[in-house]
Amino acid sequence: MGEEVNKTQTQATEQTQRPNRDKYASMFVEDNPDVDFEDKEARYGRLAEERENYRTMKKSGAGLSKALDRNRWLGSMFKDLAENPEKNPLVWLVENGIDVKAALDDPKVMEEVDEKFKNWQQKQVDGENAEKTQNDNIRKSLEALSAVQQKMGISDEQFDRMWEHFWNEVFAPAFNGEVSEETWTAILHAMNYDQDIADAREEAAMQARNEKFANKVKTYEESRVPPSFSAGRPLHTQTQKPKKEKSLADFIKENG
Repeated sequence: MGEEVNKTQTQATEQTQRPNRDKYASMFVEDNPDVDFEDKEARYGRLAEERENYRTMKKSGAGLSKALDRNRWLGSMFKDLAENPEKNPLVWLVENGIDVKAALDDPKVMEEVDEKFKNWQQKQVDGENAEKTQNDNIRKSLEALSAVQQKMGISDEQFDRMWEHFWNEVFAPAFNGEVSEETWTAILHAMNYDQDIADAREEAAMQARNEKFANKVKTYEESRVPPSFSAGRPLHTQTQKPKKEKSLADFIKENG
């Protein structure tokens, strides 16, 4: 009895002495209202996403730091612009002794600026075209799933689950290079489906032909057996020749 009381008291003490966990849980729930903190799998899934984002930001930050180290005036400009958001970057350059007008009058500089601007414009066009193509493809994919729904009698609930399952469980992991064993198995079955159907049909047709041939042979053999013959009697017997009557010459030979 005493041990149980001590155990209960220890558990209660541990629960009351978890300020860091409680603080983190509160922050997590505030930042992720769609995830149940007590669901370990869901919680670790979101933590893994946040860790990936952190690594990406850390890598980008390291690259930015190197760029600022090589061009320290950029760091000063970013700092001043952050403190004075209304200030124009070109004005900042002039204020810090950079002759923008002279740079723009330089043919080499203007040629490079013009090229970069054209490249930027082309990227914008390519991005818009890519987005349009993606939207068209998504619409076609939705129409394909609708056709499957009509053909196989899938409910609206199943329709929604299939759509969400593909994008969340197949496409998203595959986009990051993750393909599960179940997905590979499903792909293999899909690749072999037509051949499996063709083999099954061929096997069924061959079996039907064999049964038809066996029935014909059986009917033919049964038709050659007289009704008076027993089941165990041979099907083919040698026909006895009629006894030949003795001639006068045969009688003389026998009686000399």
